[in-house]
Amino acid sequence: MLSYKKPEGEVRLLYPKMVELGLVVSLLIVIVIFLVSKKMDNDVTLQTADDVVLETEDIPITKQVKRPPPPARPTIPIEDPEVDLETDIDFENIDDIDWTMEAPPPPPSVEDEIVDFFLVEEKPAMIGGSRALYDYLQRKNLYPEMAQRANIEGVAIVKFVVDVNGNPTDVQVFQERPEGLGFGEAAVKAISAMKFSPGMQRDKAVPVRMQQKITFQLGG
Repeated sequence: MLSYKKPEGEVRLLYPKMVELGLVVSLLIVIVIFLVSKKMDNDVTLQTADDVVLETEDIPITKQVKRPPPPARPTIPIEDPEVDLETDIDFENIDDIDWTMEAPPPPPSVEDEIVDFFLVEEKPAMIGGSRALYDYLQRKNLYPEMAQRANIEGVAIVKFVVDVNGNPTDVQVFQERPEGLGFGEAAVKAISAMKFSPGMQRDKAVPVRMQQKITFQLGG
């Protein structure tokens, strides 16, 4: 006698096998995907970036020019109403104003202007030269007595002005060595007694500033 099975019963019998088959198929798919992805990772090559070269450029330092400050704005004077202008000229009394002015002093003449020795065209000269000077010292016995007793020799330099007539004026001691023994005083006396030819500038006699050195020596 044939037994007849219902379709619902067969489905229930096949269900566990189908579940197992589905799990196996899913597992195989996962394995295949994993293997394929691993192979793709190995095929990928990483490209290294090229080395970057940094170039430096020296930039010259430019000098900053300071600009001058702008000019100050001009100020406009404003009249102060409280200031009483006492210096205003009363034109009614203009005739009383003394308009006369003192004449300026005349410029100094060439004869009054003292010229330095090295600037004058024709220099003054001592009449008789240095011989006349030393003869006068000896004749007047102007060697300082204190220095003569102490057997001391000396030097004196005097400064003076030779006027337009050739006379030495304003004779002063400029330097003496040693000091305090009378060499300067004796030199002033000797120069004051001398006579000079006047200095000439542009064919005119002019006063000239000069210096003279006198050496005092003991004879023998």
